[in-house]
Amino acid sequence: MFIRSDGLLVKRTRTGRDLRREAEMMSYLSGHGIPVPRVYEATEEELVMQYVPGPRMSEEIGRKPWLAGGLGKDLADLHHRLDAIQAPDFLSGEGNLLHLDLHPGNVVLGPEGPVVLDWASATKGDRRLDVALSWVSLAVARLAPVKKLTRWRFLKSFMANVDPKAIDAIPEAARIRLERHDRDPIERAALEKLMDRKRH
Repeated sequence: MFIRSDGLLVKRTRTGRDLRREAEMMSYLSGHGIPVPRVYEATEEELVMQYVPGPRMSEEIGRKPWLAGGLGKDLADLHHRLDAIQAPDFLSGEGNLLHLDLHPGNVVLGPEGPVVLDWASATKGDRRLDVALSWVSLAVARLAPVKKLTRWRFLKSFMANVDPKAIDAIPEAARIRLERHDRDPIERAALEKLMDRKRH
């Protein structure tokens, strides 16, 4: 990604994935009140969108740990906003709208509030799985000991403000995260432990 001279953000595909689908997804979401960057242009290889200034939620948690509880609630609120809208017809599958990667690193704390980035993996399914994926992404992240308490505060607040049944989807969320990318041995072990929950 890079910022053009006119101040717009340009995202280019690195895997050959057609970026027009992500642009269509973001335009749909914007029309339904979900905070996403505004799309200006889209081709197969390039997506031009609004640049939203501000830190990522993950950066804010690290710099201002006393805000962890409030930020956890903010992430839960974003999930509730997704709960309220119907998935677009152009997405395959059945069920409700899922982001599949809605973690603090994909939320910018912009001047007008949190903005959700990276809709490349959006699909349809059980909303509780989307919530569980958010929890898993942070729960297994490798952190310095001093930051683990901050993570606990964030996750406690997050889970207190979402559907409590989302905890049942954690094993499936761990499986999805494990399969999506190569993971280091420590994270792999943590994910496998979470997957093992459903066997007991």
